[in-house]
Amino acid sequence: MSEHSIEVDIVFVVVVLRVSCAAAGRLAAANPEVNILLIEQGPNNLNEPTVITPGLFLSHLVPDSKTASKSAAIKNREPLVVTDGYNHSLYTGGLLGGGSRYSRGAASDYDDWNTPGWGSKDLMPLLQKASQLNIISNQITDVLQIETYHVTPNREAHGYEGPVNISYGDYFAQVASEYLDVCVSMGIPMVDDIMDLRTGHGCAVSDADVGSEVDIGHPSTFDKNKAIGVEVIGNKNQDSAADQTPRRIIARKLVVVSSGAIGTPIILQRSGVGEATRLSKLGVDVVVDLPGVGANYEDHSSCMIPYHVPDDLETIDPVMEQNKEVLEKYLTQFSYGKGFLTTNLNDAGSRLRPTAEELKNIGPAFNEVWKRKFEQAPDKAVFVQTILNGFIGPRTVVPKGSRFMMVANILAYVSIQPASSGHVYITSTDPYSPPDFHAGFVEDQADLEAHVWMYKKSREIFRRIPSYRGEYAPLHPRFPSGSQAACVHLEKAYPQGIEDLVYTKDDDAALEDWVRERSDTTWHSVGSVQMKPKEQGGA
Repeated sequence: MSEHSIEVDIVFVVVVLRVSCAAAGRLAAANPEVNILLIEQGPNNLNEPTVITPGLFLSHLVPDSKTASKSAAIKNREPLVVTDGYNHSLYTGGLLGGGSRYSRGAASDYDDWNTPGWGSKDLMPLLQKASQLNIISNQITDVLQIETYHVTPNREAHGYEGPVNISYGDYFAQVASEYLDVCVSMGIPMVDDIMDLRTGHGCAVSDADVGSEVDIGHPSTFDKNKAIGVEVIGNKNQDSAADQTPRRIIARKLVVVSSGAIGTPIILQRSGVGEATRLSKLGVDVVVDLPGVGANYEDHSSCMIPYHVPDDLETIDPVMEQNKEVLEKYLTQFSYGKGFLTTNLNDAGSRLRPTAEELKNIGPAFNEVWKRKFEQAPDKAVFVQTILNGFIGPRTVVPKGSRFMMVANILAYVSIQPASSGHVYITSTDPYSPPDFHAGFVEDQADLEAHVWMYKKSREIFRRIPSYRGEYAPLHPRFPSGSQAACVHLEKAYPQGIEDLVYTKDDDAALEDWVRERSDTTWHSVGSVQMKPKEQGGA
C-alpha cells in the first residue's frame, strides 16, 4: 500500500465507457469547485487519427491494436466466446474514453422495466435537456443532453447542444442508396428518424457521430457498506514496468463505477459485492451478498454476411488491404472534411419486424416470444440491420483485390427477452486473472429461429440490389449439394422480378449450424448488472 492516499471528492471508475466521461464532464461543469478523478485505461485519444477519422475505425480491431482490447477474459487475444463449440471474439475499448455506440431503444422497452422514474415518458425529457443537482449548493440546474443533433431541427427525441455531434458525413455509399431503394420496393417504409423511440419497422439513412471520443480493474474501499474509495495499480499489460504497488484513492463524496458489461461486475465482485458463496471461495471479504452481479450477461448477437460487388465499386476494401495510394487520396480529402473517410461505412439501415406471413415460417419458440412481447408493441424491432460498404473482417479470409458489401443482422430484442444470456464472474483476487465469462449466444431456440429468418430476409433484399454479384460462399451456410439455395457468383445483377429462394429442411439445418458458428458480438454489449429488485436477480 502506498504511504500516502490521494483524496478527491468524486471518483469515476470508467475503464472502457465514454458515457462516464460525459457524465463526469457535466458534473465538473456544474460543480467547478468539486475535485473529480477519472480512472481510465489505455493511451490518450486526443487527435488520434484512427479516432477522429470515422472511416478508419476498423483499425482498432486489428490483432496488435493499441487502442482496443479484447475482454480481460481473453489472454493473448485468443477467442473467448464459445457457442456450441465455436469460438468468437469479444472486443472492448482500450483507450481514454473507451468504446461505445450511441443508440436508443423503443419507448416500450423502457416501459417494460416497470420501474418508477424510468418509463419512456420519464426519460423523454432527458433526451433533450436534463436537470442536475449541484451537490455543493443543493440546487437544481439545467444541463444539456449528450448530443447535438444536426440532422433535423426540433426533434422530440433529440438534444441540440451536447458534446456528441450527430450528422451526415460528406460521403454516401452507392450500395447504401441501392439498399434503401430495395427496402422500399419490398414494403419496408422509409422514415426520417429511425431512432425516434417509435419506429419498429422501417429503413433510413444512418446518422454518423463524429468527434472525440488504465489502470487494471480496481477494488473499491469500504467504510462498512459505504464505498469511500478505490485501490489501483499500473497496467503491466500496457507497460511492463508499471508500478504494481497498490495506491489508495479516497472519495470524500461518491464513487461511481461505470466500466461496461465486463468491467463493472468484475470490479464489484473484487470489492466484495456479489454472490457471497462464490466470493468467499476466492478469499474475497463479502460486503453485500448480491447474486445478480454478473449473473445475467446480455448481448445482442449479430451475423455479418458478405456479398460480392463489382470490382470497380468504391468500398473500404482497398483501405483494409493497406493500399497506400488509395489511403493517401482519402486522407487528403478528409483533411478538408470531405470524401470517403467521413463515413463509418454504415450509411443506411433498418429496424425490422416479421410480417404475419413470415411469422408462420419462423418457428414455435420465436412465435411464443412474439405473442408475449411484440404483438402489442409495434415500436419494438426484432432486428436492427445495417449495410456495410466493404468487408470488415480479416483480409486473410478473402481473395486479394476482391470487393464486397456486407449486411449486419443484429438481434435487437435482448433487453426485453433475454432468451440467451451468459455470465461474468471473477476467478481470482489477482486483477490479471481472466474471469469466468460465458456469452450465451443463440443458446435459446427462439434466438436461433429469429436469426434463420433474418438470414433469409436479408438475402432477398441483397439479391435485388443492383450492385449484388452473389454470395461469398466460404462465409455463408454450407447448403447441401444441389440445393436451390446454393450460393452463386455472378457477372451481372439479377433482372427485376426474381422469385424468392426456397429452403428445404436440410437447408434450414445448414442455416442453423451456420448461425451457431457465425453469430458474434457487436462490440457494445448490453449489460451484466441489471437494474431491478434483488429478489428478481437485480442489483
